Amino acid sequence: MSSAALANGGPYAVDDAGVATPGKFKLESWTSWASNGDQVLYLVSPGYVFEALPFVEFELTLERRRTDGEWATTFAPAAKIAFRDIEEHGVGLALSVGSGHAGVIRNADTIYAVVPLSLPVNERLNLHFNAGVERDLTENETAGVWGMAAQVMAHDRLELIGEVFGSEGNRPGWQAGIRPFLFDGNVALDIVYGRNLDGERANWLTVGFAVEF
Repeated sequence: MSSAALANGGPYAVDDAGVATPGKFKLESWTSWASNGDQVLYLVSPGYVFEALPFVEFELTLERRRTDGEWATTFAPAAKIAFRDIEEHGVGLALSVGSGHAGVIRNADTIYAVVPLSLPVNERLNLHFNAGVERDLTENETAGVWGMAAQVMAHDRLELIGEVFGSEGNRPGWQAGIRPFLFDGNVALDIVYGRNLDGERANWLTVGFAVEF
């Protein structure tokens, strides 16, 4: 599995402009712990790109999460449409839409539309930029969201990823981590440390994986 198929993906908030390989399933999963007691017990996100629609990726996320001592289980559908392929055009451009838990969105009671833009700087460095809006269905409020990320291929089997992201009215958050590729590159492992992921001053540790098959 190439790193382009996963791009940022996984537990990272900033999305890239690519989609998974047509005709293959993509499965991402992770667990997270926060210093304030919040926790993502598990998040499982299968995705698929139909060969008849090779530029559209469909996802459905299942999450079990504790926030402020209360547990909740949520489902979150999403879709990403790739308008420009980064390998073909040199610049990647897409549109991601859905409910919570994708892009820079972390709440289950939101819907969003985000435009990811991916720019290759050289053979080892890609930059990703996100801009969009989210709608809070509980408060009936709309806010802008943004994000920036750098993805570095440090080795043939190791990526380094760093990002900063936020939304109107909230403190920016950031994450940084390593992504080794295991089993001949078929499985990507994510180990990520972050700060202020939900607009609160808390530290987060995340461990996850992604695979295409």
